[in-house]
Amino acid sequence: MSVARCSILVLGEDSGEGAHQTLVALAKKILRLVDSNYDWQHIRFEPPEDPSIRLVLRGNEWKNRNHPKRRDLMGYIATKLLEGDRSFVLYHIDGDRTWAARETSENVEKFRDFIQIDVRRFIEHRLRQSGRAPVGELTLSQLLLVPYYRIEAWLFQNTRAGARFCEENPACQGKHVAMFRAWAEDRSILDEVLKPKEQVCLKGQYNRKLAEGLDVDDVAAVYYARKSLHHAVESLHQNAALLAALAATRPA
Repeated sequence: MSVARCSILVLGEDSGEGAHQTLVALAKKILRLVDSNYDWQHIRFEPPEDPSIRLVLRGNEWKNRNHPKRRDLMGYIATKLLEGDRSFVLYHIDGDRTWAARETSENVEKFRDFIQIDVRRFIEHRLRQSGRAPVGELTLSQLLLVPYYRIEAWLFQNTRAGARFCEENPACQGKHVAMFRAWAEDRSILDEVLKPKEQVCLKGQYNRKLAEGLDVDDVAAVYYARKSLHHAVESLHQNAALLAALAATRPA
């Protein structure tokens, strides 16, 4: 059994069955673009185990300052970040806009305020209580995955599997195959599709399978389309602690 050399608490706004496994599978592929030689078997990907935390993770509930569990989420994130420089929190939020209209989305700005103001205060309070040194720049602001419009903009890039699932759906019988083929031809299209989950018969039914089956070359092609996935990867590249932690997982 591999020994974990770093750990990542994986949080996201999707609450459906298999949502955590979907996000972990996607994260493993994305991190390959950050360090092509890292070994995910030496990373412990942690789920949100506290039921009260899962309540506030749903949708954009973290934005609701009156949510009774919002402070619990702040403490949960703070606890993970205080574990050390090999501990991270990776958070997925949807842009809820197309990539072209990303400047009109409030989600990223509000999330950064949530981390840099609310969670930071929580951490600084704990540090003062323990007599430890003040915290520096929080790494969480750079471990953020924001697909536009929603996470299906990345998952549906597994176009071969998507088309197959569509063909196998007796209620659809392949009506959306041409759409998947168009997305395969131009990897930038999906970032401009409003509510992609509503455009095809799959909805979110196969999200985990789509994430787990994403081909490395397809992920790279989406990255070079220079839209939301490219932006996410470049942000991860700026995190020196993450780069060092990934490097530590490489085979000897």
